[in-house]
Parts: sequence; C-alpha cells; structure tokens
Amino acid sequence: MTNQAVSAEAPAMPEPIPFYVEDMLAAAKNATGLSDFGDMGFTTGLEILCNSLRNEANLHEGGVIGQGQELLRLLVNRLRYIEDVKRHPEIREEKIVAPIVVVGLPRTGTSKLQRVMSGDPDVQRLEVWRLLNPAPFPGEEPGNPAERIEFGKIVEDTFRTQFPGWMARHPMEAQEPDEELFIMEMSFESAVSAMLARAPTFREFSVKCDPRPTYKILFEMMQYLQWQDGGEKGRPWIMKSPVHVGYLDILFEFFPDATVVHCHRDPVKTVPSFATTIHELRKTTTNDIDPAEVGQEWFEYWASLTDRYLEVRDSLPLDRIVNAHFSEICDDPVAVIKRIYAKAGREMTPQAIEGCKNYNESRPAHHWGAYSYTLEEYGLSEAAIKARFAEYLKIFG
Repeated sequence: MTNQAVSAEAPAMPEPIPFYVEDMLAAAKNATGLSDFGDMGFTTGLEILCNSLRNEANLHEGGVIGQGQELLRLLVNRLRYIEDVKRHPEIREEKIVAPIVVVGLPRTGTSKLQRVMSGDPDVQRLEVWRLLNPAPFPGEEPGNPAERIEFGKIVEDTFRTQFPGWMARHPMEAQEPDEELFIMEMSFESAVSAMLARAPTFREFSVKCDPRPTYKILFEMMQYLQWQDGGEKGRPWIMKSPVHVGYLDILFEFFPDATVVHCHRDPVKTVPSFATTIHELRKTTTNDIDPAEVGQEWFEYWASLTDRYLEVRDSLPLDRIVNAHFSEICDDPVAVIKRIYAKAGREMTPQAIEGCKNYNESRPAHHWGAYSYTLEEYGLSEAAIKARFAEYLKIFG
C-alpha cells in the first residue's frame, strides 16, 4: 500500500503503468532484469484486478500512479524471490516453528496486541519495511537492509504528511510491526487488494478462490525473511491479520504448531470502525468515495468470513487458540500476552515483560490522533449488524 516507486532512489512521480497484465509484467522485468515469475497462475487474478482498476476504481492521478507502483512492487518482489531461490535453494528448507498468530475481526485490538508482543526481544518481528519488500534490493549486503528501511520511511512519511486520517486509524511506521496482508497480496487472489482501491469485481473473485495459493506464498515469504535473518534460532514469528479469521483451517494446514490468538469485540463497534478506516485509506487513490457503499461492502465481507469461521470451528484445534477481548487488550496487554505464552509453552522472561511494557507505554491510545464516526454515515444499523453476527455473538457475545 504505497504510492512510492520500487526503489527508494526512483523519481517521486514515476510515469503511470497501464493496467494490463502484459504491461505490468514488462515493467517488472524492466525494473529487475529478471523474467522468471515462477508459477504464472497468479496472472488470472492480476488481470481481474487490472480490469477493476481501469473500470471500477475511479482513480485520481495519484491513485493511477500509486496503484501501478503497488502492483509493480508485488511483481518485482516475486521476481527477486524466484531468483534468490534458484541461487539459494536452502531458503525453502527453513522451518517456521510455532508462530504466534493474532486474528479476529478488524478493530478488535489485533494490531495493538501484535505490536506490544513484538516488544519481546526474543521474537521475530514483521516490520513494515520487510513486509513492503521481502526481497532484498540489488547489491544489498546481508544484514544491512538500509535501502529497504529507507523505502519504508518514505512510505511512512507519505502517509504521515498527506493522509493523517489513515495514520490515526492504522499507523504504519517503517520499523514497527504490521500485518502480513502486504505479503498475501502477492498471490493476486486476496481480498486485501480490494481495500486500497474500489474493486468489487476483484473482491468477488477473491472470496471464491481457493485460499491455499495465498497461504502458500505467505509461508514461502516467511521462510525467505527468516533465511535473511539467520534462521529461526528459537524465535517465533509474531504474525497478525484479521483476514485469517475466515481461514483458520487453512492457516493451521501451513502452520500446524501455531498458537492462535482470537481477539473479540462487539461487531457493532468493529464494523463501522473498519468502514471509516477503509474510507480514509481510499482517499489515497480516489476522490469518489461512497461511504454507504464502503460500509455495506465490508460489513458483508467480514460477516461472510465469520460465517466460514463458524462452519469450520469444530474442526479446529481449539486447544491451540487463546480468546482475548478488546477491553483486556486495551487495559492490560501484558497480562494477555502472559496467557498467550503459557498456551504456547513459552517463558515470559523479565526482558520480554520489559520490552512489551515499554512498547505499550510508547504508543498510548490516539498516539497518532483521535477520530470519530457513526453507524449512519456508513449506511449501517445496530440491529442489522447484531442480526448478521447473531451466531458469533451467541458464542462470544
């Protein structure tokens, strides 16, 4: 999710890339000098996404440039990854051991919990700079990703200065953790690609896709990042994405020894809060936003993922899932983390406690600014939300 070019030293306003598969692939090849994308199955989703961007997104000038650079970033990272695997096949031998994965409807405290937990010095963190560019830049010295960090800082600064409303809702700091949806976009089959720009046709396509290709590339990128960082070394990854809530059975297929933290909050709060978040995010790509459309679109999306969660719940290893409420996470996240570590069989060391507390104190509520919203402005009602989430509320209400 960036309006920046693939390299930190590229022009601030690159030429727009036509939203056609052949143009996108050619641009990525030209940017890297590479040509092997691996399995080309992703081009089906890329074509549908390009169609949506051309015909449905109503992009402003910055959105046209930014979305082209967004797709280019994903393709460039794919090319560089495939090339590195050819040179270093041991990448695919990396074992992702016992990650801790935070899930739940958006706006349930998932980001706060992931970030506070990542304050433990003995875990692997998914910082924004890694997520935006899991592949090292050309000529990067091992252990010195300065250019990728600088790229992340440019992205952070762009959002901070141009879109403060987005930063207030979901801060993106280059050297702080964020969610792996940036990696999941690389499949071109994940609905997260329809969040930044209006793309209803692509979103409908994505929810019907087999999620395994998306989780496969997520797993591979985790291996890739871990290999760059010298291996696992007893440090679990701290992962997080609300999207996982609808695919926990698939998540456990790829990460069978994961400890999952399922965060909960009243959907009457979460649904409009997510709608205002998407509303702010889409200002980065368009001037034509219908709040009611945004509200209904993502209300139904998260409700459908919750339906799928309920369908597969009885098949899940419930003994590997910790449930945590939003109020607990806000009031005493360290206490929640102690509970998570106990489930994961992990010691909460004094250093871990100190690191988590320090992070929590450094990011108080509304650190990046306060904001407000109403159900009505997004075409939502309390009664409709409660009815749609009735089965979920019976269990977790």
